[in-house]
Amino acid sequence: MLKKGQVLYIRGEKNVVINMIEFKEKSYVWEEYEIVNQQTQKHTWLSVEKDEDDNSIEYYVYEDYNYYINEKENEFISNNKTYKLYESGTTYVKNYFGNADVDLGEKCNYKDFMCDDDKTIISVENWAGEREVTIGYKVEQIDIRIMEEYEQVGPISSTKKATTVYKFIGCVIAALTLVIIWLPLGGSKNSIRKYLKTNNSKYNYVTSVTNNENNKKAQVYMSSFETIDETVKDIINGVPEGITKTKDLGEGNSNGGIGLETSKEYAYIYMENNKVYVQVSEKKYVENSGTTYHSSHYNHYYRTYRTTNENSTYKSYAASARQSSINSRKSSGGGTSSGK
Repeated sequence: MLKKGQVLYIRGEKNVVINMIEFKEKSYVWEEYEIVNQQTQKHTWLSVEKDEDDNSIEYYVYEDYNYYINEKENEFISNNKTYKLYESGTTYVKNYFGNADVDLGEKCNYKDFMCDDDKTIISVENWAGEREVTIGYKVEQIDIRIMEEYEQVGPISSTKKATTVYKFIGCVIAALTLVIIWLPLGGSKNSIRKYLKTNNSKYNYVTSVTNNENNKKAQVYMSSFETIDETVKDIINGVPEGITKTKDLGEGNSNGGIGLETSKEYAYIYMENNKVYVQVSEKKYVENSGTTYHSSHYNHYYRTYRTTNENSTYKSYAASARQSSINSRKSSGGGTSSGK
């Protein structure tokens, strides 16, 4: 098993391990390591699997795949290449290290499609409704060198499950009168978590907090803005079509922080020692009385999520931002959107 900060060379290029997820399906176990190319700073995932037939190790490097695929079929053509269903199943997270965006025991349904060159795999993963599509390229053992050398690695947010939101544009494909509207992966208008991760000039990752009651995790970020108001409005503008509710402890009372909800997430924006923090998680995290990074805000955090009081100011602001985003999308030729 590779370790955090370990150096490896792939086809002569230096990479460093930053995160790891270990998967288990029945008796079969394998690891996926998030690595960073030290020349290009590109993030990819290295899959390390043991071939049970001859005990050899197989390596694949996976990256985002932005072409259309039809995963409901056992065979399809994508980007002028033919892929056939190779294997499928349900696996769960056995272990991890680093800032991997997973929970222990979290399940993932997957389908792998092998290209007719036998060296390329398209992998489709579904994490509780979040869809991620990647393409993996086989790396021969002669092309990989794993070093007993390590580099210091800080907390880097994982790209895993950060590619799960798909926007769709008008594009008609005639096939048994089926209309498919799609657009390759782009910026998310629905996920607060993804917005915070991909805007590190505004939000710095601080830590992750585990709820011991249900083993769910929340991520904590420090905002670069000086006020709760600026931070809330920036997140609304960054996730204009995702915000469903804006909450505080009472009409116009933001002393205990502001809550923002999407269909699946809850974010709590609050002040501590003159710094603004944002804690974001799945709703399941806080449904079991989730804790916060600063325990003094525990009561406000839970009460804000449970309250039925919407903040009218931010509710209006969110409605305006949502309509502006929809109008912009329509005027640019975009069609109906669909995301997580």
